Amino acid sequence: MASQPDVLQHCLQEATSASRPALNHCIEQAVAALQALEAQSMKAVERDELASAWRHLQDKKAAWSARYCADLMAEFAKTVAAATPGQAITASSLSVTRNTGSAGLDMFSLVDDTDVAQAIESSRLLQHVLPRVEQALAELDTLISSVQGLENVRPELNPLRPEVFTRTLQKLLAASSAEPAMLSAWIRHLAEPLGKELNGIYKKIILVLEQAHVQAANYRVLQTPASAMGRSGPSSGGALGAASGSGGRQGDGSGYGSDDGDGQTGEAAKQPSQYADLSNYEIRDELFQDFLFHGGSNAHHRLAPSYYASVEEELAELRQSPDSATSPLAAAGPRGQIDYQNIPAVDRPQRFVDVSSPLSASVWGTYGRSRERAMVRTQLKKEATRVGQVLGLEVVRKLVSQVAQDPRLLVPVRESIVALEPSLLRLAMVDPRFFSDEGHPGRRLMERVAQRSFKYNDEYSPEFKLFFQPVTEAFNGLNALGIEDARPFGMALATLEHAWDEQDQQIVQSRRKVLQALHFAEDRQERADQIAFDLSARSDLEGVPGAVLDFLFGPWALAMAHAKLVDQRNQVDPEGFGSVVPDLLWSVKRDVTLKRPAKLIEMIPGLLEKLHAGLAMLGQDPKENEKFFETLMKLHQPVLKLRRLKSKRDAEESGTVPLEPEALPATPEQRRAKAAEQPWLARDELDAAGFEDTQPTGAGDLAFMDEPAEQAAEIPTPETVPAELLPDTELPTRPMSVATNDSNDTDHGDITASSATTGQVPASAAYSKDEAEAMLMAMRTGSWVDLYSKRRWLRAQLIWASTKATLFMFLSHGGQPHSMTKRSCEKLIMQRLLRPVDTDGVIAQALDALAAEAAASAAASANTAVAQDEAETV
Repeated sequence: MASQPDVLQHCLQEATSASRPALNHCIEQAVAALQALEAQSMKAVERDELASAWRHLQDKKAAWSARYCADLMAEFAKTVAAATPGQAITASSLSVTRNTGSAGLDMFSLVDDTDVAQAIESSRLLQHVLPRVEQALAELDTLISSVQGLENVRPELNPLRPEVFTRTLQKLLAASSAEPAMLSAWIRHLAEPLGKELNGIYKKIILVLEQAHVQAANYRVLQTPASAMGRSGPSSGGALGAASGSGGRQGDGSGYGSDDGDGQTGEAAKQPSQYADLSNYEIRDELFQDFLFHGGSNAHHRLAPSYYASVEEELAELRQSPDSATSPLAAAGPRGQIDYQNIPAVDRPQRFVDVSSPLSASVWGTYGRSRERAMVRTQLKKEATRVGQVLGLEVVRKLVSQVAQDPRLLVPVRESIVALEPSLLRLAMVDPRFFSDEGHPGRRLMERVAQRSFKYNDEYSPEFKLFFQPVTEAFNGLNALGIEDARPFGMALATLEHAWDEQDQQIVQSRRKVLQALHFAEDRQERADQIAFDLSARSDLEGVPGAVLDFLFGPWALAMAHAKLVDQRNQVDPEGFGSVVPDLLWSVKRDVTLKRPAKLIEMIPGLLEKLHAGLAMLGQDPKENEKFFETLMKLHQPVLKLRRLKSKRDAEESGTVPLEPEALPATPEQRRAKAAEQPWLARDELDAAGFEDTQPTGAGDLAFMDEPAEQAAEIPTPETVPAELLPDTELPTRPMSVATNDSNDTDHGDITASSATTGQVPASAAYSKDEAEAMLMAMRTGSWVDLYSKRRWLRAQLIWASTKATLFMFLSHGGQPHSMTKRSCEKLIMQRLLRPVDTDGVIAQALDALAAEAAASAAASANTAVAQDEAETV
C-alpha cells in the first residue's frame, strides 16, 4: 500500500489531469448558453455583447484549459504547504472561507477596488459551485483529512476544496483584461457546469482513495449552539428585554472597531436611550443563551448607568478583600506532594481547579492570585461599552472554568488556562465571540496547548517539564501585553509550533523508518497472498503432499514476493524463484520420480540450494523450516535409496513403503491458498517495529499459538504477581532459537494466556473480550493510550494499523515503537494495562458543556414561569 503522502500526491495529479477536459466542457456549455441568450435577445447592443462574450470564450478555450491545469498544480502545492500538520493554520491563511452565505466586504479590507471586485466575483462563483458538490465534498473531506494524518475532519485544510478551483479559474479569467460585464457573464455561465464537473472529479478521487484502502477520518461530534437552539429560536427575554425598549439595532456581537468618541457606534449613537439594565449583575438564562447560541440579538446595545454602578461596587469590594493565598504547583494533592508524586500517573486522584483557584506565584507571578485575575475581569467589565463585550467576558470566565475542570488534562495544563484568563478577557473586549471560531488564534492557542499536552501523562516527568516551560513563558508574555487584536495569540502559537516541530524531527525520522518496514512487510504479504492464490490454481498439484503445499503457499510465496519488491531490473522471475516451483512439485511425486531417479538425483542439490537462498533473502531463520526440509528429505528418500538397490525386487519394495502422515497427498482444503491474517515479519523488521522478544511461529503467523492448558495454567496472573514485578516487554515471548528461551521475558499479553486458551475472562479483567475489541476498533491513527511497559506507565500514540486491523504500532516518548497483535492489545485492554485516552476537542467539549448548562437553566426558568402562571390562574 502506498504511503499517505504518495496517495495525496496521486490525488492531486488526478485532479490536475481531470481539470483540463473539465474546463473544456465548462467553456463549451457556457458558449452554448450565451449563444442561446443571443438568439433570444431583442436588443442589438445586448446581442453584440453576448456574441463577443461567447466568441472570446471559444477562442481562449484551448489556451485556458492548458493554463488552468498548470495553475491548479501550483495552487495545490502552495495549499498543501500551508496546510502541513503542525503549522499554525488560521482563517487569514485561507483566501476564501467555505460559506454559502453572503460575503461581507470587510473581509477584503486593505485592497484596491479591482481586488475587491475580483474577490466578490470569486465568492459568487464559489456560492454557485458549492451546492452541486456538497455531498461528494463531505465524503472527500473525511478521506483527505485521513490521508493528511489529521485526528478529525478539517475541511479547511483540504487542498482540493472548491475554493482552490474557483479562485484559480477566477484569476485566469481576470488575467484576460476583459470588461467587467463580460467577466461577470463568463463567471455566471461557467458556474453551473463547473459545479457538475468538479462533482465528477471529486467522485473519481474518492474512488482512488477507497482503492488505496484509506479509512475516513471522523467528524468532531460538536453540538454547536446554533444547532442546539435551532428549533426553539432566539430568546430576547431577561433583564435586557425589559429595559432595551423597541426599535433598537440588531447586532451579531461583532464589529467593535468604530467608536464615535462617546462609546457609541452606528445607529446606537443616534439612540442613546437604548440601554441594557444589567445592574443586578448575574448573566444567565435567556440573555446568556441568546449570545452563546445566536451571537446576541442585542449585543450592540449600550449599558445602563446602573450597570456601571453595580460593577464599581464589585470592584471596590475586591480592592478591600485580602490577597488570596498562593498554592505551589505540585503541592495541592490530597496526600501531599511526596505521596501524590509516587502514585502511578494513571491512578492519581483528580485535583480541583477553577477560575478561583490559587496558582503558583513562582510560575504565574501576580496572576497566580485569584483576586488579581478577578480584578482584571471586573475592571474590563467597567470599561465595557456594549452588551456583547460583557457577555463575551462572561463566556470567557465560564469557558476557562470549564476547561480547568477537564479531568483529561494534567493539573499544570488546567492551571495554565486559568492563568491565561486575563489575556483572554482582554481579547474578548475587542472580539467578544472569538471562541465560536475554531480557526481563531485565541481559541487555537488553547486547543493546541491542550492537544499537545496529551503526549504526556505525568506532570512530574522531565518530558512534560520540557514541554510546559515554553507554554508558561508564552502565557505570561501574553498576560503582560495590552491586547488590541488576535495577532499576539497567533504569534505565540507560531512560536510554540515552531519549537514543537523541531522537537518532533527526530521522532518523525524514527517513525518514518519503522513505518517503512511495516509498509514493506504489508506490501510483501499482499503480493505473497496473490502469488499463493495463483499457485493454488496450477494443474500439477495432484498428489502433492500437504506439507509441501503449506511451504509453497507460505514461506516460498513470501520469498517470491520479497524478490519482486527488491528487484531493480523489473524481471519477470527475479532470482529464478518461480522456476523452482515446478521442480519442487515434480520432485515430491513418488510415482514419477521412481521412474526417472537420475533426473531427481541431478536436480536435488540445485533445488535445495535455491530454496535455502530464497529463505535467506527473506530473512527467515533456518530452524523455522526444519520440519519442511525433513519431510522433503523423506519424500526424496525412496529415490536416493533406489540408487543403492541392485535388484528389481528391492526397487518394488522401496516403492511400497507406506507414507508418513506429513507426506500424504494434500486434502482439497490444503490445496486452497488462504490469505494471511497479518503480515509476516523478519527478525530485523520485528526489532525495528518494537516486537522486542517476538518470533513468528510460521509463515504469515504472528498470532502466537496458545499454550496447552496444563502449561497455560502455570502462567502468572495479576492476582499472583506484585505490581512492581509485572512484565516489561511488548509481546508474548517466542524463543529466538531452541537454545534461547528465557521464561522471564514475558509480555503483558501472556498475563491472560490462560483465558485465551479456555475462552473465559479472568475474574480480575476490567472488560470482556467483546468490550476490549470494540474499544480497540474504535481507535484511529493518532489516538493516544496509556500503556504499561518497562515497569512504568507510558503515553503512546497509535501511528499504524495493518489493513486487516490485526497488527498495531504505538509510539511513546523518544519515538520508541511498541507493536503488538490484535490479540495482545485486547488482553492489555481487558486488564487495563492499555487504556485509550479521550482527546476530542477540549474547547469544543467545554462549549458543549456551557451550551447544555445554559439550555438546562433556560428550561428550568421556563418551567418555573409556567408553574407560577398556573398557580396564579388557580
